[in-house]
Amino acid sequence: MPAEVDHLSNQLQSLHGALIGLVGFQGVGKSSALLALSAGLRERKTEESQGLQTISFKWRRSSDLFRSLMEYDHEASVEFRSEYEHKLKGLSIDRAERVGGAKIVRLRKYIWHDLLRSKHTIFIDMPDYSKTDRRLMAKDLEEIYWLWNSLRLTDATPGPNLVLAIQKEMFSGHFFFDKMSMIELKPLQPNQMVEAYVKQFKATKPFTNDALLTVARMSRGIFRRFLRYISLTLDLVSAKSQPRGQIDTVTVKKAVTAERLAEDMELQLVELFPKHSDLRLQAVRLLMHLEESGPTRQSQLGELLGIEPYAMNRLLTKLELHRYVVREREGADKLVRLTNPTK
Repeated sequence: MPAEVDHLSNQLQSLHGALIGLVGFQGVGKSSALLALSAGLRERKTEESQGLQTISFKWRRSSDLFRSLMEYDHEASVEFRSEYEHKLKGLSIDRAERVGGAKIVRLRKYIWHDLLRSKHTIFIDMPDYSKTDRRLMAKDLEEIYWLWNSLRLTDATPGPNLVLAIQKEMFSGHFFFDKMSMIELKPLQPNQMVEAYVKQFKATKPFTNDALLTVARMSRGIFRRFLRYISLTLDLVSAKSQPRGQIDTVTVKKAVTAERLAEDMELQLVELFPKHSDLRLQAVRLLMHLEESGPTRQSQLGELLGIEPYAMNRLLTKLELHRYVVREREGADKLVRLTNPTK
């Protein structure tokens, strides 16, 4: 597990009633982190139990969540139904439930909450939203806020921990976020991605070492993009009947264009350049150059990327304001470097 996830796993053992937002860019691995956290807690043996009890599920609107869990239309259905039906049998109402009626519906909801309340930690994987989905996200957060409050009985019995996986691009503008402790899941380093590939396939083939590292740098720490760019490159090679053993950096750059990179960084860059797709494309080309070549003089960047000095200054000012780059005075010029270089 990444260091921040391992640290959170250790923290959760002694926490009760905590509200934690696991925040990361879309595709960075939040869902995998939740699964790893859940598995890790279950393996922790305490004096009271053989493992800390958890439950994990992808969030759906409350009107649909319970139904999907009960009707095996949810990835957590099997585990949930097993525990739920065990509680029903303990109350001898499994037959009555099938009859229906308002009283039984209320009882079902009570058992559902009682099941959640018995857990040490609840992991909720929120959907990925677009910028146009803020109202939908707000409704989901309000329903989760209601759920969180309903699970907290008293200060003496604070209830289970609640860990939400949330897009970093959307982590602002809602009161519920202010109540959370935030843990940021940072993007992976390029060498970590290459190591994961080699661990799986025993070598970098059919890529050269430099080509696979280029794919990793283009991904900017997002593992989902890393897999997508590998597929795009292999598709291009197959279409051209090029021997797979010779996939080099030139081939990778043909397969994964700057336009594609800009599209994948849309959520991140639209905040900087909401009305100018051309500026988002220029920003991607600039960031990729710094990723590959390291710190570069501002005047040289303009020449290499074909951007006029005044336009380059405005572009860098925006990127610097949002902490993508840093500029340092170097004589009459400025040296531009990434804030968090991945080399």
